[in-house]
Order: sequence, then structure tokens, then C-alpha cells
Amino acid sequence: MPPNIRAEWAYDLETVMEEAGWEALWKVSRSRCAAFRIPYPLIVLVKVLGMDFPKLNALVKIKAVLDEDIHLPEEHEVPLIELYPTLNQKNKTLDIEGTAHCIDRVRFFYHYLWMPWDEDEDDDTIWVKQHLESRLKLYYDMREKVINEETCEIIRSLIREARDVKKRISEYEALLPEDLHEEETPEDLIEETCELMKLHFRLRQIKAEMDILENPSLRKLLGQQSSKRKEKHRDFKDKKNIYYFVWLGGTVKRLQELFIKIQTMLPEDTFMKISGCLSDALDIVEIGDTILLSEGHHFVKYYNELQKGGSIIGICNIEDIVLYPTESELSSALFDFSGTEVLLKNICIDLGKLHEGIIVRKDCTVIITDCRIRVSDIPSNTIPSKWGVTVMPGGKLVFENTVFQGLGIAVTIFPTGEVTMNKCSFEDCCEGIRLNDNVTFTATECSFKNIKHGHALVMETEKVTSPKIVKLKSELTDTSLNKVVLNESFCNKRASELPRQVNDRVDAIIKTEWTRTAVSDTLTDTSIDMVETTAPTQAADGQTQFGNARHLDPSDCIFVFKNTLSDYEEPPSDEENSGRFNQYVCWKMDEPELL
Repeated sequence: MPPNIRAEWAYDLETVMEEAGWEALWKVSRSRCAAFRIPYPLIVLVKVLGMDFPKLNALVKIKAVLDEDIHLPEEHEVPLIELYPTLNQKNKTLDIEGTAHCIDRVRFFYHYLWMPWDEDEDDDTIWVKQHLESRLKLYYDMREKVINEETCEIIRSLIREARDVKKRISEYEALLPEDLHEEETPEDLIEETCELMKLHFRLRQIKAEMDILENPSLRKLLGQQSSKRKEKHRDFKDKKNIYYFVWLGGTVKRLQELFIKIQTMLPEDTFMKISGCLSDALDIVEIGDTILLSEGHHFVKYYNELQKGGSIIGICNIEDIVLYPTESELSSALFDFSGTEVLLKNICIDLGKLHEGIIVRKDCTVIITDCRIRVSDIPSNTIPSKWGVTVMPGGKLVFENTVFQGLGIAVTIFPTGEVTMNKCSFEDCCEGIRLNDNVTFTATECSFKNIKHGHALVMETEKVTSPKIVKLKSELTDTSLNKVVLNESFCNKRASELPRQVNDRVDAIIKTEWTRTAVSDTLTDTSIDMVETTAPTQAADGQTQFGNARHLDPSDCIFVFKNTLSDYEEPPSDEENSGRFNQYVCWKMDEPELL
């Protein structure tokens, strides 16, 4: 960041915010969780000891962590934008509301207005004149849906990629000596130097693309061109659906075998097109179309019409049909389904560098059958942190004969989400299924093998706030688990206790090996969930935009800044978050889902 801009923020913060002595929730970044080899996501209660205003950082002391299995150093220097102040502080003289306002202004600027390449500019006056107004307009155009969704996703993807490229540039620059000259590059650093040059070049490319997208006139022109291109490819409008056969190449004999197989699958009058790669098919596919995949590694373009409704079906061995994100794809998930009905069949989904595989949104039904969702090439001595499938409020998901491998959390179901599983297998995951209140969940003949933390089924609930064993036919049954059914499912690792989250929502797990319906089993709520320097009493629980929040005395509630994003993940949309624990929102910025 140009020094003058950073200095202006430092002056603003020094004027209004409290320098030390206040408590906050620290949303630990994914990269830091990976560095400490602890599960992600993680929210920690901290006390601020001091500020480094020029760096926009804070020195914090940990007051509470998840459980005894998580060990962190007592003090950390963290970015200020990762802190969310609690409302009621022990020191009543603190201006905690003014502090929260200051932090959120910085957070908004960093997430929505500041781009990674801006750091190369050294004149804040030029930046303000050239970018401030245009980026604010871009922000509000995306908020008001003036820009179509495809262009919005292009913008999000470019920004995410730029942040990743900038991070990698910093890592490579740290490996090279400061006095390095191009004509004197040592042989052992030639590869790193070349890679660094490529990254700088890619960052300039992204900047050039974003300069165009920031211009409203050029942005509108690109949107019109995209619409014309799709209409040009739609030659047969009378056909209800089109099938696209993706063939990566091979012998004539193999092609003939696949055509014979397709003939047995489809009626003779089915209209079909052939594509050389999956990305090309996704560029022209429309809602309701079907893509048939041959063997090979297929790279997925994040935004496509198929995510609003359609099918992807593999016609070969599942192990030979693998879907990956494109090398430059840095979206939050490989698929983000928001249509009426989507079918995925007989394919292997590899998350690659992405943090999440599939998102199912409100009023969308996704059927996944005979599939495998995995993370390959997991570094040794690391804890899996990637999420397989997330069902947002109002989403519906059906799994049939699906395998989950090497994931942090295989399936997450948010309130009012519905999931049905039959003959599914969970292998080498940290957690199997994470449930919230008011979900509908049925699992039949499912197996959980080598679950690393023994958490095959985790329940986050607001209905239990005291340490005790809770019978299913008690207070939980009428609220959280009345629609949770386990039939003939089993876990090969018995769990004796289950930690709760820092927010004090109960993580409950079926203790015994499951047979038939687990209605008679117990849920364990352990009291040793936190390692604290003090022992505050417990209050009612709540949920924030960035996760679940523990309400501790003397903190009756916390500041929630609606749709304030972190660098590393995509939040639910405004509609999905609306009405959820708004009684705990003390001050918020009305911001949409943008990055």
C-alpha cells in the first residue's frame, strides 16, 4: 500500500479507536491455521494488548481456544481486519463502538476497494483520482445487480487470482537476495527468478483486464458480446435439450466404443454436439442441457449456465473421469449451484487448490450419484481443512453411492437445508457431517472410516448451553434432531467425548456404533471445551456472518458486520443471511456479496 494511504488510515485509527484493553473475536486465517496445523475454521477469543498503527496490526493475547487439543502461542500479532470487537467490555469507559466502526471501515476498504496491484503505486493522490470513484461505482453496480452474474463472477475470480499471485510473488521474493541483478542470477535461483517474472506478468495482465471492467461503458459492451456469442451457438432453438459429448481425443476404435455406449443411453432423435474440452462446452451450455464426459482430466470453468440447472454424466470408469479447477481458478468452490435441479453422475471431483467443492443454494436440488469427492496430494503432517459439500439454507441434496476422501468437513448442512444419503462412504476425513439446527438429514447404510478426530457426525445447536449428556428424546429432539435419522450406518471409531466450538454451540456426536435408527443413542456435550485464563459464565449463543459466536460475560453480544469478507472464503448471500440472529447486530454495513 502506498505509504501515504496507509498513514492516513493510521491517523484515522489513532484518533478514534481504543489502543488496548478490549476483547474481540479473532477469525484466524486459513493460512495461519495451516501453519499451526490446526483445523479450520477457527475463532478465538482474544484481548488486545496494543496496536501497531503503521502496519494496521494488533498485538493480542489469547483468552480462550477451542479445546485442549489446540495449542497456540499466547500472544500473536494479527491484522486488524481479522478482529471483531465484543460489545460489552469489562472496562465500561472504552469506546468500543467507535473502535468497531474504525475496524470495519478499514475492512471494507481492504476487501472491496483496494486491489493487490495498487501496492506498486507510490502516489496516493493519483490512486484517489483514478480509482476511488470507479471502484465504488463498480461495488454498487454489483450490489444492485446492474452487472450480470457472469461478469460479476469474472471480476471476483480475477481479484481472487490477483491476491493469490501477489502472495506467491512475496514468497518468491523472500527466497531471492535483495542485491540480486538479472545479469548475475545464480544457476540455483534461475527457476525461482523465471517463475517470479511470470507472476509479475500475470499480475499486470489481471490489472489490464480489471481496468477494462472498471469502465462502465466497456463493461456493458463485453456483456453484450457475451450474449451474442451464446445466441450464435444456439442454432436449434426448437430442441428442448442439447447433449454435449466431451471427447479429449483417442483412437478411432475407442471413439466408436463410446458412441455405441451413448446410443444405448439416449433416444435416436437426441440432438448432440461434440466438444474438445469441458471448458468449451460450459461456455455455450444452457440451462437444462446435459454434458457427457469421456475419460480424462477435465478442467472446470467456475461460472456457467449448467450451475442453474442441467447434468454432467461420466460414461466411463469413475476413476478415469476427474474434474479439476482450472490452473488459474481461485473461486470459492468448483461448483456453486443455484438452479432448480442439477445431476452429477459417475464422476470424480478433485478440489485441487480450492477450499470447497460444491455449494448448494436456496431452492436448488442437487442429485449426486456414483461419484467421488476428494482431495489428492495432501501434504504430510497437515490436517485436512477443505470442505466437500455445503448445503446453504433452503438447499436440497441427495447422495447415492458417493465416496468422500481426505476432506476437512465432508458435508456441512445449514439451517433448513435437506440432505438424504444412501450407501455413502467417508474415508480419512476430519469430520463427516456437520449439522445445524432445523435441518432434515437421513443417512442409510453409510460408513465412516478413519475419521481423524472421531467426529463422524457433529451437531451445532443453540439449544444446549450446559455441560451434560443430552438424551435425544429430550430438549434436542423437539428442536434440532427431530428430522435426523440414521439407518444401518456405522463408524469404525468410537468417540468418547466431543469438543464444543469457541462459540459454545454444542458439537454433539452419536457415541455408539450406529445400528438401525439412532434415536435411542445419546449426544455428548463436554464441559472441557475451552482452555481459558478466566472462567466467564455462559450466556445465550448466537451466530455471526462469519460463523458462530460465543457470547461470554461480560460480552452480551458481538458486533456483526454484514457481508464483510475475509481474503480466503466466500460468504452466504444477503438473502441467506437475512433474519439470522439480527438481534445481536449492534452496527452493520449493508454490504452485498461481492468478492
